[in-house]
Amino acid sequence: MPSRFLTTVLAALVLVAASATDGAAQNIDSPYRFVDTNQAGGVYAGYLFSGRGALGLGPDKGLAVGVRYDLNVGSGPFALEADIGYFSSLRAVYDTVPGDTTRAIVGDSDFSTLMLSAGIRFNLTGPRTWRGFQPYALFGAGVALDLASPSAVDEALPNDVRVDFGTSLMGMLGGGAEIFLGDRYSLRIDARNILWKLETPEAFLIKADQALLLPADEWTQNFGLTAGLAIRF
Repeated sequence: MPSRFLTTVLAALVLVAASATDGAAQNIDSPYRFVDTNQAGGVYAGYLFSGRGALGLGPDKGLAVGVRYDLNVGSGPFALEADIGYFSSLRAVYDTVPGDTTRAIVGDSDFSTLMLSAGIRFNLTGPRTWRGFQPYALFGAGVALDLASPSAVDEALPNDVRVDFGTSLMGMLGGGAEIFLGDRYSLRIDARNILWKLETPEAFLIKADQALLLPADEWTQNFGLTAGLAIRF
């Protein structure tokens, strides 16, 4: 009788141990989590370290704000992004020096642009997060629209001396990480290199034997760092 009881107890312990092992195997805590939402919209703010170009015609660095919308493409690692941003700063105003080929700063003027862009985002962890993080790379294109009115200093200059940013094509390359705070909210930290074109006023163009010694236009790099909050749905 004791032998039969001992056998029964040992068998029960083996079954409990096997069940516990199976349960542990089924509940392995993975650092990866699937993202169940397909869209996100949010706001951001940051700083744009703008390029002034070889002639110093571009704007100084300044604050940038905007809104973004993301849409996942299927169940893969790609997403489409639309971005509307606003950047405001100052730029130096130059005039020619009579009887010389140099330029002189005569004041400053507002530089305000509306940046409209669309891009493709590649999530490095696919449609999942790793410990709540989803790093990504991004590239896109768009336009930058000049919103600033000419200052009094600008209006006092001849037309061939004025800098007119106008509307410029814009390229974009960057990356960042989305930090998920739950199923619906996330933080985004972003770094982007934004390129746009600066036109050289005709009065600044120096010619030697009919060849330009200065570029008629120049693509400048503008490095932006932003942080924002997104709502996913």
